[in-house]
Amino acid sequence: MYNQPPKNDIEARPLVSQEKELQRMERQGEYVTLGEQQLVRSIDRAIKALQGPETMVEVNVHEKTQAIMIKVLNKETGELIREIPPEKTLEIVAKMMEFAGLIIDERR
Repeated sequence: MYNQPPKNDIEARPLVSQEKELQRMERQGEYVTLGEQQLVRSIDRAIKALQGPETMVEVNVHEKTQAIMIKVLNKETGELIREIPPEKTLEIVAKMMEFAGLIIDERR
């Protein structure tokens, strides 16, 4: 069903993150593991279950910490209702990680 890459040519790539991206990859004949397919579909179902008539849910990965962030937004206005964890908290964590890395590098 899918074209599998040659075993000696396998490269690391990020997981497929959305159902639409999964469908695009399938149409293009790209290799997508069964586990990735199930994961994407499960996440999409969970997001749809969380969304209400007036809200939408957005799931992202924080660039610096690689932590998953969930945002609940007002569908009409796009206003942020809730963010878990707050992006400001993740920025502080990222700065602490950067600072800790600088201290470790200086001691070497």
